[in-house]
Amino acid sequence: MYPSMRTKQRKGEQNEGKILPRDLNIVWGSDENQWEIKHGEKGEQGYALAKKVMWFEVKATYRGAKAGRKYKVGFNISLDPDAKGWEGSPVFMMTTVGFSDDYTWKKLSLEHKDKLSMDDEIEIPVSARDTTLQFGLYEIWNGKWKNGLRIHHAFVTQL
Repeated sequence: MYPSMRTKQRKGEQNEGKILPRDLNIVWGSDENQWEIKHGEKGEQGYALAKKVMWFEVKATYRGAKAGRKYKVGFNISLDPDAKGWEGSPVFMMTTVGFSDDYTWKKLSLEHKDKLSMDDEIEIPVSARDTTLQFGLYEIWNGKWKNGLRIHHAFVTQL
């Protein structure tokens, strides 16, 4: 679990956590021409904004999961009104437990959506030795420049 991973659990509610943009692994995330990373201050929501990207790859890692449990993982994102390049470019979400080659892929569309949650469920086998949850968003195949996608945070919710 990362230092900025915020978790909350209330009596009778699900356990959930947020992974903030600064703790995501964003390919070319340090290139100011491609990405703007805004850290939230004093109650402000931070975000990572794709300014001009062709290779879209954003990964999250969560190390607080437990064997035998089921989780919902995903990203809260939005598209700016002037976002371009996402039409006809499906984004794939990948999930896996541990550092294995056993991935689950889910095809998602960003067209005509201004606020959305891209998510998937993942179950950790009781026999799992490594319970690290890894998940990410990918669009690396179409060769188009894309912009205007904001990643507000990744999330993990124990079901």
